Amino acid sequence: MWTTVLAAALVTNAIIGVAYRVYRLHRGGPKADVVGQAILGALLLGLAVALALGADWPRWPALGYGLLFGLVVMPLWVLAVLIPLRPGPLDYAFTAFYWGALAVIVIASLAA
Repeated sequence: MWTTVLAAALVTNAIIGVAYRVYRLHRGGPKADVVGQAILGALLLGLAVALALGADWPRWPALGYGLLFGLVVMPLWVLAVLIPLRPGPLDYAFTAFYWGALAVIVIASLAA
């Protein structure tokens, strides 16, 4: 069960991460953010596929991703990018869902 939850959370973060960056691109955001998020999304999808195929090892990189992004990257992003953007409801929704999925990734990685 936890493996399925972990794979779903990885896919969720991959999709919402790229979708949000494309949204920001249309509002004047940098193209490099889209490219970087697309690369990260591909890696996350790769981990999810490996989990779906029965591999156990992807939970460790997923745990590292969840901890790094939840404790370091997202707090810095909120302070340096989100707050100066004058965020709207979609920006807040993305941040909440992304951070929530990171929490699920950490918990599911440890429980799997």
